[in-house]
Amino acid sequence: MFKKHSLLLSIFVVGILFGLSITTIQAAIRGSAIFTDVSSTHYADAAIGEMYSLGVVKGYDATHFGPDDYVTRGQVALLMQRLRNEIKGIRTSGTSSSRSSVSSSSSSSSSSSSSSSSSYNPSGQVHFASNGYAVERNVATGDVTIHIVRTGGNQGAGTVQYDFGSGSAVNGTDYDRISGTLSFASKETSKEVKVKIYNYSTTGDRTVQLKLRNPTGAFTLREPHNIILTIRDPNGSSSSGGSSSSSSSSSAAGGTISLSALAYGVLEGTQLTVTVERTGLTTAAVNVSYATANGTATSSYYTNTSGSLSFAANETIKTFTVSTANNTTIDGNKTFSISLSAPTGGAVLGTSSATVTINDDEISSSGSGSIKFSSSTYDVLESQGKASITINRVGALIAASVNYATSNGSAIAPADYTSVSGTMSFRAGETSKIFTVPVVQDNMSENQETVNLTLSGPVGAALLEPFSGTLRISD
Repeated sequence: MFKKHSLLLSIFVVGILFGLSITTIQAAIRGSAIFTDVSSTHYADAAIGEMYSLGVVKGYDATHFGPDDYVTRGQVALLMQRLRNEIKGIRTSGTSSSRSSVSSSSSSSSSSSSSSSSSYNPSGQVHFASNGYAVERNVATGDVTIHIVRTGGNQGAGTVQYDFGSGSAVNGTDYDRISGTLSFASKETSKEVKVKIYNYSTTGDRTVQLKLRNPTGAFTLREPHNIILTIRDPNGSSSSGGSSSSSSSSSAAGGTISLSALAYGVLEGTQLTVTVERTGLTTAAVNVSYATANGTATSSYYTNTSGSLSFAANETIKTFTVSTANNTTIDGNKTFSISLSAPTGGAVLGTSSATVTINDDEISSSGSGSIKFSSSTYDVLESQGKASITINRVGALIAASVNYATSNGSAIAPADYTSVSGTMSFRAGETSKIFTVPVVQDNMSENQETVNLTLSGPVGAALLEPFSGTLRISD
């Protein structure tokens, strides 16, 4: 196995041998403008952007590159072949040397509504700024702001449609469903849409599906463009370090039923085991339905699955499996969704939907994978009572764990917040989980206060930046 520097070294050696001038790309683009895990100060930032623009390298998915991960000899050979084909203009359809087969979205689709092409697009790609949103249901009606951004280029005008609706949340009771069209002027890179949240009286978390679609003009869509907004019940039990179930009501007669993670990943050709957890009151027997639905992955990539899980009295964990197909095409990662619905026996739903990423084994890197915070900063209002902190797993999909902890910044525990620490455990295939930091509401007028967040002691994985972060508490 070559070490991390061999990837870029091999690319530039081959470029020299073939006399390629990689500085002739139509516009300078840096890796940090494409991938969230590439720092603008990384030594390979410019090289990653240039090779991505040529179609020579790709990421694990649309937002993650793994700049410090190892590569195999086979992957280096594939990258050399792509670079040779780029230099010589080879366009051999139906083989791994075809430029169309190097696209991270299926070349069989003629629609531009979900393009993730590895070719550089000076107009950029539009997507949600986050892989998901969560908001506490406040005592009074309030709004949550959803951010839509344009990255990778900003030339030319375009539009994209949005539809914020469906899910377990009830329109007019939990939130107001909205849809419309966003217009980006040339060089405009961000938009905001507000969703009105109501103080519903029922217990448990609720979810809203957020979708972007039908872009017009020069830019295209990239993932994430289909995500979940979770409206959390502030009166429920707090999440623990090992559980991703959100703060749903624990007083429901049949307990709260949740998916074990906020997101999942599986290597193509293997089987994903999805764990469903029941918390709270578990003395009654209950059932819950589950189902899969296509995203960028269709039935040729995985087996659509649905059914019902039966929890006996005091039973707290059930599983179901989804099989994926193996192919030899380099067509990038694909996604589908899983959801829970129709609980019986007085049970309510907690985290009821998630996205599953099928990792293309022709481009997936080897190694143990990495664990990191979803962001370097988190914000919470005192009135919200607690903050949800997301930890993500990228790369390998084996079981892993990491320690998390809070410490005083300008905020002091226990006067301003409750200090928490623990171990977050990821089962095989689980890629996103949360822990909760309780926040103290007082009557004092204070400046914004901060809490330090840290990850440490990973097992079965490495740490990836950001592995430290800041929680900002505002009045």
